[in-house]
Amino acid sequence: MDLPTGMDLSAIPLMPNPSGAPPDFEGGPSLRNAELVTGIALMAVSGTLLVFRIATNLKIARKLGLDDMLCIFAYAGGIAYWALTYSLGQKGAAKHAWDIPLSTITTIFIKLNLAILFVISPTMWAAKAAILSLYIRIFGSITWIRRFSYFWIAFMALFYAIQFVIGGVYCVPRKGEAWDGASFQRCSESAWLQLMVGVFSCLADILILILPFPIILKLQISVTKKVTLSIVFGVGAILVGLSMLALYYRVIIFKGIDTTWNGSALSIVTHAEVFGTVSISCALAISSFWCKILTESTLWTELKSSFLFSSLSSRFSRSSLEQETPSFVISSSRKPSSSQTQLKSSATDDSERIFRETAFENVREKSERSV
Repeated sequence: MDLPTGMDLSAIPLMPNPSGAPPDFEGGPSLRNAELVTGIALMAVSGTLLVFRIATNLKIARKLGLDDMLCIFAYAGGIAYWALTYSLGQKGAAKHAWDIPLSTITTIFIKLNLAILFVISPTMWAAKAAILSLYIRIFGSITWIRRFSYFWIAFMALFYAIQFVIGGVYCVPRKGEAWDGASFQRCSESAWLQLMVGVFSCLADILILILPFPIILKLQISVTKKVTLSIVFGVGAILVGLSMLALYYRVIIFKGIDTTWNGSALSIVTHAEVFGTVSISCALAISSFWCKILTESTLWTELKSSFLFSSLSSRFSRSSLEQETPSFVISSSRKPSSSQTQLKSSATDDSERIFRETAFENVREKSERSV
């Protein structure tokens, strides 16, 4: 947009208000506080789970795997991304475009936008690759899932690298060009790239969600345990929903509708997507922490022996017996044969062992026998 020389940019909004109302440069609604609160909350929750994951794997496996490293990288990248987007919001970018003056577009503003582009690409890749690497650790002996996981990790790396390069071509000033409105205008023309990223992220999340289910369904465990394990992976459906919401905002931005407000909303959704992926990838490690560390600790033993715990346990047991007869209780009118009893006992013990020893190696061993 060409402006006459000497015009006061602090009095001109980025775009006119559709309602015809005058701009509110001093006030007006802003998403800055929402970005601050959600960012801190998500970082706290995912950071806590990540600490438990690292501590559990160091205690059980005595080392960190590739999935742990990628998870740590994604978490660090998520923090950097949040810091950059929040800094941009502090400079006024979290408001409606008609409440932001053209004078906001400074050299620092343009550089922050470019830094955000360069940070989010490897961060999104690492977050998704961390889950695939976890699949490799658990189901690594299954050839097709191992090969496909490696392929998809490499393919995602290539895709996000292309985004990185194209973004640089559009947004980095050309030789002899200053960090000014010309480079920012050209960078804004790369909205089609963000739309393509949104579509790819949705497809990638759907694929990552459904990938382990053929293995889970073949595990020789009880239906209840299958449902439990499926829920652990199925929570990833939330991420698919977030990806679709992010795609919605990318479409709106691509159409040029209130780009600053919708861009800030997209940032909040992206925070949730990154830190949510980190949290979900820690689910199995948290299960291992519960079964292999907490329940074997002195604290847990003392808690179980406490009067309150014993009272609650006995009350719960009596209530359960009064309400229903468990499905595994056999009627006295039909006694099973000794071979049936041994078979059922063996299957029950096997299922209990898997879910009491939920370290990654035990789940992987079970999946090998079932496939």
